[in-house]
Amino acid sequence: MSTFDTPWFSSNESFFNKLNVAKDKHIIISGETEDFAEEIREQWQTNGFIAHYVPFRESFNDLIQRIQQAGEAIPVGDSYAVVAFGDAAAAVLQAYVKPRSPRLVAIAAYYPSSIPEPSTKYTIKVVVHLAGEEVDVRRYPEVLGIQSTKTRTTRKRIDSGTGYGGCLQLGFKSYYYDDCEPGFAENDLDEYDAIAADVAFSRSLEAIKRAFRLEDEIESIRDSITQTTARGDIDDAVKYLTTNTTLLNPATLTGGVGSAAIRRYYHQIFQPLPPSLSAKLISRTTCSDRVVDEVLLTFQHTEPIPWLLPGIPASGRKVEIVIVSIACIRGGFLVKEHTYWDQASLLMQIGLLDPKCVPEPWRKRGVQRLPIVGAEAARAIKRGGSKLLNSFIGNVM
Repeated sequence: MSTFDTPWFSSNESFFNKLNVAKDKHIIISGETEDFAEEIREQWQTNGFIAHYVPFRESFNDLIQRIQQAGEAIPVGDSYAVVAFGDAAAAVLQAYVKPRSPRLVAIAAYYPSSIPEPSTKYTIKVVVHLAGEEVDVRRYPEVLGIQSTKTRTTRKRIDSGTGYGGCLQLGFKSYYYDDCEPGFAENDLDEYDAIAADVAFSRSLEAIKRAFRLEDEIESIRDSITQTTARGDIDDAVKYLTTNTTLLNPATLTGGVGSAAIRRYYHQIFQPLPPSLSAKLISRTTCSDRVVDEVLLTFQHTEPIPWLLPGIPASGRKVEIVIVSIACIRGGFLVKEHTYWDQASLLMQIGLLDPKCVPEPWRKRGVQRLPIVGAEAARAIKRGGSKLLNSFIGNVM
């Protein structure tokens, strides 16, 4: 008998693996009102978390005490994360600079009214979403190496962050949301910004899933949706949709909102696909709730394709284009999918767009050719380059 031939080593679910996986995932949400936005709770519940709500009432200390009590009431063996807003977020960030609960694994703080010293390091996953122009910074001065219990608060202007993402260079992961005000993530407030709220939720979900060591299965869901729609199994595809799912192809303004409209889209517009259609994945990028696919499509344009070329009869020509699909998947359902492609390249390949047909006013200004290409665009992506790179620039390069 092996030394390790024991139930916890021979089992498919070993004793040691069970120690690393929480039975249930809990989220303690804290906001500034008793009737906090229900949609936020539903978001986390949809993604497999058990949501609890602890409102901010009297003071920082009172709130933290009640959050601690809520955490202690969670079953033994389960862990939890805290998602807090406004003053509640400030209280949580301040209270958990040093560990207070071994079962708290992450904090997501939305537009806290104050933040700790920018160089602060946490022992758990923390993500902070900042908005507005300024924020209070709380410091604990040291005297002879001993940290004081009294805080010193200064008002600081919030940096805009780096790049498009607004990533701030602080000791804890934090982001700035330009042109947004505190309250942007709450849909019942005037400050609500749907795009910023969605980006912030994805970042919070990413941090909290990592803290819980959760493995995502969104790739398999993405591929199942693709397979079922491609072969025309619309009923199977609709199982992944909700009443609010959005599917949009901006180049042709085709798609649908809600499972009923998307079902009609699949039946009446998307299907049937050309029998010659071939799809090859060029790249895939995934995170906690998104799959971004770069796909090379090749086909013979032998029949109308309403979603790609609405109102255009078959040209009989071969087409090569690259599409980029961004699918947001949460709680096992497709929340939204946006698909982009180069419509000018497509129209040029079927003969509907001639790069030499320049409107006369522009021709008088020296424009001899439209800066568009046909199949070479897709081929350049496939090959990783092209001899025609920068050819439109003339002698500048």
